[in-house]
Amino acid sequence: MLKKTLLVSLAASLVGSAFAGAYIPKGKEKKLYVGSNSTEAVLEFNGVVEYETARNPQERTLRNVIEAQLEHIVGPMSLVKYTAVPKGDHVVSDVKVLAKKGNTLSVGYHYKGTIVVANGPSTTYDVYLPNNPKKIYGAAMVGNHNPCTDEHYQSEGDFWYFWSPDRPGCTLKEGKDYSVVKAKIQRFTNSKLSYPEYQNLPDEKGNITIHVLFGMDDPTLERNPLKSSDINAYNYRAFRNYLIKNGYKATQWTDSQVKSVAKTLDGDAPFVETIQKGKLVYRFFYAPTGIDEDALGFHWFYKDALENASIMMYEGHSGLGGHLDLESIEENLGEPIKFNKKRYQIFFFDSCTSYRYYNSQYFERKVSAQDPKGTKKLDIFTNGLATAFDAMPNSSAALASALEKALEYAQTGNGFVSYQTLAKQIDSDNLFGINGDEDNVAPEKIK
Repeated sequence: MLKKTLLVSLAASLVGSAFAGAYIPKGKEKKLYVGSNSTEAVLEFNGVVEYETARNPQERTLRNVIEAQLEHIVGPMSLVKYTAVPKGDHVVSDVKVLAKKGNTLSVGYHYKGTIVVANGPSTTYDVYLPNNPKKIYGAAMVGNHNPCTDEHYQSEGDFWYFWSPDRPGCTLKEGKDYSVVKAKIQRFTNSKLSYPEYQNLPDEKGNITIHVLFGMDDPTLERNPLKSSDINAYNYRAFRNYLIKNGYKATQWTDSQVKSVAKTLDGDAPFVETIQKGKLVYRFFYAPTGIDEDALGFHWFYKDALENASIMMYEGHSGLGGHLDLESIEENLGEPIKFNKKRYQIFFFDSCTSYRYYNSQYFERKVSAQDPKGTKKLDIFTNGLATAFDAMPNSSAALASALEKALEYAQTGNGFVSYQTLAKQIDSDNLFGINGDEDNVAPEKIK
């Protein structure tokens, strides 16, 4: 979900993020993937970027310029016929100055990394790169308007995420302003058949706990989701009504219950409910979730969900990855989030481009000597593209229905819902996918 004002600082922080990633070379063990209309693939190409300087720059400087250019591949990827999104695990190598004309350097490099790409092309994929990332925004301006980006996101800080030379009215010229590189792709085969480890979801009391955290689109509106006109309050009510119609009972939390989780709450209290039927126990949360908002209450409840929930579902803005950045949240809380490396969990990041932001850093928190990839005790659901708020209710209902059927199986013997079926039900042409299922234990009856 797209935030109304995207932060330049958050966008800038992503420039260096790729250096923390590590592309997995051919022949090494790799995480598998589940997608309805997409697969993961290796993307590889040779790129060139322009950089103006009167000095002889260090390699670190050149790498930062390259990353600024690579950041811009996201925008066009989301608007072409065969959509795609990079994972952010890429490796840049063979960095060198190819030519110098006046103060302008042409810097070459080799790129190799993982993407999720819609079904279609099998060997090549066109990548759009601004020739000079510092000049591309200004070159796209027509008077006081920038037709090459989204009408509602006109700032330079937002440009990398929304721009495309194919937008109506865009005057950018191939060759002069940007280049199209015919990159090589090598697709990975998706998991053929896999399941959640339904039998490992119950807690010590035998309950499957699902923490659903709804982030407000507009934090200035009413904080009670049963009354609010906020767009995500409608989604809260839709999912809540779906559950109540299916026999669940809702109980609103008291202030003392909220403060028992949000121990240092210093702003408005969040709205929290328990919605339960038998062994399925939902916790609904509603409040601001932006890293730049009154989000301390969210951070406490998010920490509790990551540490204790069977399933964590985040329904809100990604904030270009900043809203759920673990280190930023821990800094705000003043204490670490203690991931349970012995418990199997599912995390569903139902926000924009969560595949890019919330994959590696969460798996890394589950890594142990027995689980070197962090996938044995964690499966992650993500969206590859910008995702509309109105897609949420169907996604939530699909997962809720699968859990209902899992409990039913324990008594009747009916089959479990597979991840492949869930992917088809949840996908809304937003490159929805699942990582971490390749080492799942075959489902058994839930005790």
